[in-house]
Amino acid sequence: MSIDVPPLTVSSPSPRSRVRILALWLLILGLASSLMILNARSGGVQVYQKMVEDERVRMVSMLLIQMKSMERSGPASSLVRDQVKYLIQQMEDESRTPQDKVRTAILAGETLGDEEALQRLSAMSEVSDPAIQEDIRSVRVIFQDGPSALSEDARGELVRRHGYLGRLALVHGVPADQEPRKTLEGEARRFTMRVTLVGVGLVILMMLALGAFIFGAVWWLKGKIRPAYAPGKTGRGVFLEVFALYLVLYIALGPVLRYIGSVSVQWTWMALLILPVVWMWASLRGTSAEERRLAFGWHRGSGVLKEMAAGIGGYLAGLVIVACGILVTVFLIRVTGVRAASPIVQELGGGPWRLAGLYALACVFAPVMEETMFRGALFHHLRQRWGWAFSAVLVSAIFAMLHPQGWVAIPALGSIAIVLAALREWRGSLIAPMTAHACSNFLVLTLALVLLR
Repeated sequence: MSIDVPPLTVSSPSPRSRVRILALWLLILGLASSLMILNARSGGVQVYQKMVEDERVRMVSMLLIQMKSMERSGPASSLVRDQVKYLIQQMEDESRTPQDKVRTAILAGETLGDEEALQRLSAMSEVSDPAIQEDIRSVRVIFQDGPSALSEDARGELVRRHGYLGRLALVHGVPADQEPRKTLEGEARRFTMRVTLVGVGLVILMMLALGAFIFGAVWWLKGKIRPAYAPGKTGRGVFLEVFALYLVLYIALGPVLRYIGSVSVQWTWMALLILPVVWMWASLRGTSAEERRLAFGWHRGSGVLKEMAAGIGGYLAGLVIVACGILVTVFLIRVTGVRAASPIVQELGGGPWRLAGLYALACVFAPVMEETMFRGALFHHLRQRWGWAFSAVLVSAIFAMLHPQGWVAIPALGSIAIVLAALREWRGSLIAPMTAHACSNFLVLTLALVLLR
């Protein structure tokens, strides 16, 4: 089933309307910028960033331990050792805190020899933090006299502060076939197998994505892909008001939930109550049900199944663009040292029901809510006045700024949003963007569970 979309007939806004629209934009951009700054300075975000950094170090550590075991038994031991040295040097170059340097020293001692650890510890003589000083003393004792020379309290503190690396330091000198080293190396081996499978899967996925991208580009050049979206006739800024109202209510929901003592992310479902509120607001502002349906993208387009298939295919082709955005984010992380992080990382350790709720939030709530507001109301308002490119970039920038992953993640998130805006333009209906959004969140959440859990 297709839907007829009326042509663009936008009248020039009155001076009073221009002032109102300007005020709405100042409100939206002000809230988005403020939220991005507050997220960057929030203690909670710093905690999430630390969790992500700890997991990254744990993963690199397990890969190095597995490579070390390959060096002991493999025919290409010199090649493996060179790779180990390269990774240790890379970790050293990226070490920005004394804690990072202690962890690098542990890994260097474990994979390259005791002297490598002791040299790095000696270079940290000017550290003033008492906890780090205690760590340095403990690690020095381990690589000079062995873990047995440490007190039980010192052993416990080392594990508490450094997790997997603390456990690794305490098995220094233990043969690979004896406990507890056997367990640690088993964890490293299983993790390396998961990383290998993920790597192979991503390579296959990107090959399919490149093929879909080329196929889509050829079809577009031949004129076989035509936009089904048209801006319609409501040009009074009503849907900009709708988005601003959504943004105010959504941001206000956070303090309200914290005030009543709700900390579970599942309370986020309450935000769905915003949808009937903004629908009613648009109705009170004089728009018809048909205009609202077209603006929000709430129609079947060419049929639900066909739109879903277009969403999957569009997302696959769009992964080429997403990969470019991710590369820019990785570059920013390497240059600035700022880590992207999300509150979702603290939810990954839950049981089956908690994980099911997490998938529901990521693959149902977020696509419905965010697509309705961003690729629906906001995109529709902009497209009544501007072309697709400007509208898509501005909507994508605001979308990325409002996410809690941090400013370094804006290129990655923005590239995903560009793909979703392209699907909205192509299909008209929001079914395809919602489907693509769900696919994206499913992939990211699954990768996080496989690698971080």
